[in-house]
Amino acid sequence: MTTDALFGVFRAGELRVALPLDELREVIVRPPRFSPLPAAAAGLLGAVNLRHVVIPVLDLCRLAGHAEGNPDGTVIVIVVVGDQLFGLLADEIEGVARVSSGALLETTVAGGGPALLSHTFERPEDGEVVSLLDAGAIARLPGIPIVRDAGPRGVVIGAGGEPADASRRTVLLLGCGPIGLCIEVGHVHSVIPRLTVHTSPLGGANCRGVVHLQDTAVPVVDPLRLFGLGSMPDEGNLRGLVLAMPRGLVVLMVSDIADIITVPVGDVLPLPAVGMHKGGFLTGVLRTDPGGQHLVLDGAALRADPELDALGSLGVPLKGRTKQAPPPTVSRPETESPDGRRVVPSVRKFLTYSVGREAATPLHQITEILPYPEDIIPLDSGGALLGIFTHRRLSVPLLSLPTLLGLTGRPDPATARVLLVDTPGGELVGFVVPGLHAIEESVWEEPARDDSGAPGAVFQHGPLVKIGTEEAGRLLPHVDLKELVAAELVSH
Repeated sequence: MTTDALFGVFRAGELRVALPLDELREVIVRPPRFSPLPAAAAGLLGAVNLRHVVIPVLDLCRLAGHAEGNPDGTVIVIVVVGDQLFGLLADEIEGVARVSSGALLETTVAGGGPALLSHTFERPEDGEVVSLLDAGAIARLPGIPIVRDAGPRGVVIGAGGEPADASRRTVLLLGCGPIGLCIEVGHVHSVIPRLTVHTSPLGGANCRGVVHLQDTAVPVVDPLRLFGLGSMPDEGNLRGLVLAMPRGLVVLMVSDIADIITVPVGDVLPLPAVGMHKGGFLTGVLRTDPGGQHLVLDGAALRADPELDALGSLGVPLKGRTKQAPPPTVSRPETESPDGRRVVPSVRKFLTYSVGREAATPLHQITEILPYPEDIIPLDSGGALLGIFTHRRLSVPLLSLPTLLGLTGRPDPATARVLLVDTPGGELVGFVVPGLHAIEESVWEEPARDDSGAPGAVFQHGPLVKIGTEEAGRLLPHVDLKELVAAELVSH
């Protein structure tokens, strides 16, 4: 059985490397100059004075054989191996990666060269290759000054330079516009270095859309809205903090992954008693050098929140050839609704949308939801077929769902959405709808009727589904897109 491990990932020049979190002590800003040391090790830049400990700093790019080194490095990653300390010059911290032991590929260097790395792995979020540094081997390179971590293990120095609680926590520092946040790395599933948010029917008060992650459309949440602290600005390069909920993944939108640091628990100050919207997700304020302040997130509370968990359960697979299994069929006795209809009790998720009037389709039938494609081959068929477009190496027919259902009007490409549905042969069919409404749960459904006739008769003779609650729900036509796909395949 494989187990997952957390690694801190950072970039040095063109190198993307990682360290186990127990070897990554903290990250500091590069000083204007390094203090010279009387040593001539390859890649040695000099030393920095960190809380009265002189730490040698190495240029990882020079160690890897790059003659020009890394002149643009802005931060120093402090590495601890046993009781030995050294620093590595880096450009930026890219966050945390969660990797299974089976995904680590053992790597050796032929010809007796310096063994700077022990393994490589593919970062699941974007496919980038990351090298796992062998910190022990780097520390043993010829000429590297050996500096011991002289502080007693039971005494640590707080951000103010005074003894603090010996209990420490390793946290990820985040930027959310003007507000700094932090979270213990143990609650982090992974980090998305470059976040691209796509529109989705899941969008709402806190959800800003979805991100395509590991072949799944994963909901993206605005943390500032969630915590009652405002709203995330849309400008700039966004990143994503991935949380593993009990039933799926959720991504918190952030503007920066600043640092990974280990801090004493005593450096976390309580929230003020007045004027602070807590909501159960914020536990305190962390002081950081030099003079920084970050609100501390309660990772356990976030992962236990039922609303976030429900949102995480709505991730939709993106692979057109991978069919999403429908919910297990449970035999339920037929009963009658309050108005005498023969119905089957049902609690499952439906996508509600407009086709000139409101309709509903079981969410599991829909593989993906897209904006109206810009590059389409228009086909004036005089019927429901609007054209053909390509998506994930498949040619996809674009059908007007209102026309198929016998309704008039043509969807506006600016606001229309395309519901992609799998065919039995692994292809895709796109149904255009004028607009999306929401993802909602049903109360009961009418059984399918044998006499419903052509697709256009669904509003006259098709089954209905009650959406919402028994007391305040809506009766909507149940549009079976799988049946429409089958009908289109038979007719052609």
